[in-house]
Amino acid sequence: MRQRLCMLLLLCNATFTLAQKSPALKDQLPGAWRLVSIETLRPGGEIIHPFYGEHPEGLLVYDRSGWMSVQIVADPEPTVPRTTSREEFLKASPSDKSAAADGYYAYYGTWTIDDSASTVTHHIRQSLMPGERDQDGVRGASLQGNRLTLTAKAHEMGEDHQRRLVWERVTNSQ
Repeated sequence: MRQRLCMLLLLCNATFTLAQKSPALKDQLPGAWRLVSIETLRPGGEIIHPFYGEHPEGLLVYDRSGWMSVQIVADPEPTVPRTTSREEFLKASPSDKSAAADGYYAYYGTWTIDDSASTVTHHIRQSLMPGERDQDGVRGASLQGNRLTLTAKAHEMGEDHQRRLVWERVTNSQ
């Protein structure tokens, strides 16, 4: 009897432990995420903000069918051209259009998870940067509470960097 009771307690404990395991990353990512910060880490550990400034804004969306999109607006945000029509935007000066493009970044595509490597891969279908189209962007992914941290390696400005983007889950009240 004592042996059966011990076995039952062990079985209950194992079941409770399995039930407490956090859901898979693929089940936690769907939804909208608001950008909190972007940091670029230089090889020596120095944090810089070369492209988006210190307080960019952005939105990252993962849906359950496997599609994703991201939009980022730099700090300071572009202020030209000042028009609400596509037709007028196309008539704007090249320098105004350049300023708008320099302060904005966006792409969309599909996404997949590699739980064993703790990565999410963005399979980029279309991007503001034509060279990214049909490329795969592998991002380290970690979740802590309502914060998602994505990391990516980049070679820019003549050196290897790591980019760290922190996102916060958007709730209905935001």
